[in-house]
Amino acid sequence: MTSDEKIKAAELRIKELQLLVRHWKASKASSEHIALELIEGLVCDDYEREAA
Repeated sequence: MTSDEKIKAAELRIKELQLLVRHWKASKASSEHIALELIEGLVCDDYEREAA
């Protein structure tokens, strides 16, 4: 595995872990509104990264 492949794999794993953390936060959120904001934040982050 080359360094570039290792970097891509690590970046993908980081993204997966961030999604998992957001899921946990959303599941324990006190309201649906807060959970939706957490999930929307992930979608916005992903879109901005892909656009850059």
